[in-house]
Parts: sequence; C-alpha cells; structure tokens
Amino acid sequence: MPLFLNNDEVEQLLTMKTCMEALETLYRELGEGTAVAASRTDIHSPTAAAQSGEAPMAHYLKSMSGASPHFGTAALRFSSDIVAWRQAGDGMRREKMPTMPGNRWLGIVLLFSSANGELLAIMNDGVIQRMRVGGTNGVATRCLARVDAQTVGLIGCGWQAGTQVMAVCEARRIKKIKVYSPTRTNREKFAAETAPLVGVEIVPVDSQEEAVRDVDIIVTSTNARKPFLGPEALAEGVHLSCMQRDEANDEALIRCRPLVVHTNLTENNSTSSQLSKIAQPGFEFRDHPMQRGIDWKTLPTLPDLISGRIKGRENAQQITGFVNNIGLGVQFAAVGAKVFEAAKAKGLGREMPLDWFTQDVHP
Repeated sequence: MPLFLNNDEVEQLLTMKTCMEALETLYRELGEGTAVAASRTDIHSPTAAAQSGEAPMAHYLKSMSGASPHFGTAALRFSSDIVAWRQAGDGMRREKMPTMPGNRWLGIVLLFSSANGELLAIMNDGVIQRMRVGGTNGVATRCLARVDAQTVGLIGCGWQAGTQVMAVCEARRIKKIKVYSPTRTNREKFAAETAPLVGVEIVPVDSQEEAVRDVDIIVTSTNARKPFLGPEALAEGVHLSCMQRDEANDEALIRCRPLVVHTNLTENNSTSSQLSKIAQPGFEFRDHPMQRGIDWKTLPTLPDLISGRIKGRENAQQITGFVNNIGLGVQFAAVGAKVFEAAKAKGLGREMPLDWFTQDVHP
C-alpha cells in the first residue's frame, strides 16, 4: 500500500549525508546516460489574488519528473502556487504567497516503482525539496572547493539557507561561516539557530562585502531575480556556490574555471496571453524573468563532473563555480527512494489503499 509522508516525517528520515550520497549516485547515473531527466514545465495563468497596482502576480503550476534505474524508482513532483515579483532594494525577488486556507502552500511528490508502475508514496515536497537543493550544491562543493577550505561567506538566511549550511559542512571541514542578509534581526536569528545544528561558528555581519571577504567558499542562498554578486567578490582560490541562477552576475560567473551548472535542460514556460498583455515593459511572467548573457545550455554539468567527463579543481589558485540553475524531477526519484526505504524500516507514514489509485480500465 502507498505511504503518505508529511514534512515532519521526511525530516526525521532524511539526513544531509544520505541525501548527498543518493544524489552523487544519481549524477553518476545521469552522466552515464542511464537515469532519465525531463525538462521542468512551468505554467503561469491569471489569478484572482492579484490586486490593481500591486506587484505582478500569477498562478504558477510547476511539474517535473524523472526516473532512476539504480534506485528502481520514478518520481513526479508538482506544486501549485500564487507567486509575486516584488522590488527589494535595488533588485527583484520572487515570493510564493501562502494563499491557501490556514496560510499554507501546496507541493506534492509522487514516488513510483519502476518494477510494476506501482505508486509507492505520496510526500509533502517542502522538506525533501529543501534537502535536495542543499545536497546538490553540497555535492558540487565536494568536487570543486579546495580540500583545505574552512571558511564560508553566506548571502541569505531564509529557509533554504539552512540546508546550504548543512551541505557545505558535510562537504568540507568548515570552522567558520559569516552570514549576511539585509535585515539584521533575521541574520542574527539564523546564526543563533543554525550554529548548534552544525557545530560551526556562524557570525552575522553587516554587509555583503564583509561576508565574502577572506573566505574559501561563497554560498548564495536567496530568492533574488536580479543578480547582486559581482566579480570583485571572487578572490583567488575561492569556490562560488549559487543556489539559483540570478544571484551572481555574468562577469562573476565567467571568472570561474570551471563554471559548472546543474543541468543543460531549461524549463518549458507557458504563459496566458492575458498575463502577457498586462506585463510591465521589459517584464516577462516566468520563474526567472531577467535575461542573462550566460548560455546555460553550453556549460558543463554536474553529471559531467561526477562521471569524470570534465576536470574539477586542478590547483589551489583556481576560482571555481557551481550554479544550481534549475531543479530536476529525477532528484526526487533518488532521494525519495531513500526516504521511502527509511520510512518502511522505521514504520513511519500512513498507509493508503492502493485501489484508490488504480483502475480496471486502460485509458
């Protein structure tokens, strides 16, 4: 019978170490061409939540899928959100609004068996997607950062930043992290709450410049939709780890050798013509509305790196970079398999009748 696993249960079952191990196996499999990853599909349509004069808003339906022969699983992850693009200082950020009853969001992972097509589990996607994003950057850091890296400059202190810290500490023996975000109380709270979880000194600092000064690894973990990190931040020997593609500007990224991206796939974006008519000049309703000078499709990928098709860091002076440019549904097949395996072993989750999801006709 399929299991339903909520975020609390997933959090009990999934460690960053396990997550990174599963992802590293998956990327080797992707590099060999045996795992299957599909492009993400984004649909933006008008929403009644939009108000005249407010920030651009849309209903955002996202779906992604993939399959891993190694884990014997396939996964479909989808979410339904109301999103807004707001100006924040000199930049732009995208916000997912908690518009559902109880100020909640909706995101689901469906995990299937490749042996007979059976639905194995339904999971809330919040914790597992947070862990796989952090784990992806952690795997790249393990391959690209200097072996003796000990200090980190972190930009951003939202929910995603916590797993970025877990992952960088799993990848290297980190001794000190400096964290910056524009709101002082937020960065101080993040430092106080996160330091005990990883056993590392985390120091809130007053500027982005201070956060990235004299560190071995720079981690960006924001929801920015306009680049804010320039080449002046990248000292000799540093590794740059970007959680998404609109954080470092083009000039910063082209300094990285190698510059590795998560995947050459890009999202398939479909937008209602009604939204297009009301868009502000120069704005496009999509996840990343800003045009970039970087061609993500031409860059080497994390599977290329893991499978040995490209070289990683070759000396201590190199500036290396990784951009987690877009997520892959196949990540949920790998990490979801480990969660399901642990849930069965520990007796967690709620069983559901399989016949709720099967039928006696073939459509």
